[in-house]
Parts: sequence; C-alpha cells; structure tokens
Amino acid sequence: MSVDPMSQSKADLAEIIEHINLKDSPVGIDAQYTHAIIISYLQQIAATLDHLEGRLNEWENKSAGK
Repeated sequence: MSVDPMSQSKADLAEIIEHINLKDSPVGIDAQYTHAIIISYLQQIAATLDHLEGRLNEWENKSAGK
C-alpha cells in the first residue's frame, strides 16, 4: 500500500515542494506543504488507475478470446 501523504514530513515531500516554490506567498497556511500532499495523493490515484486499467485490459483480452 502507498504511504499516506499526511504522514510524510515536509522533507519527504521536498522534491514536489521545490517544483511549486513561491517565496513571496501571502497565504496564511503552508501552501507548499498542502499542495505537495495533494499532488502526492493525485500521483497515488493515477498509479492505482493505471494498474486497474491494465487489469481491465487483461480481463477484456481474455474474455474476447473465448
């Protein structure tokens, strides 16, 4: 199972944070960390969908061969 992004430290998400860094943000929350968590979840969802699509294609190919 994938790691829950909410349990990751800011250092664990540093690569994502580097991509979305904006020094002069007036936002009152840690927008970088929040966005890194969201992006990490989206990456997990995309990987799961890729896996499920692969399994569906395999099943469809087997079904068509009957």
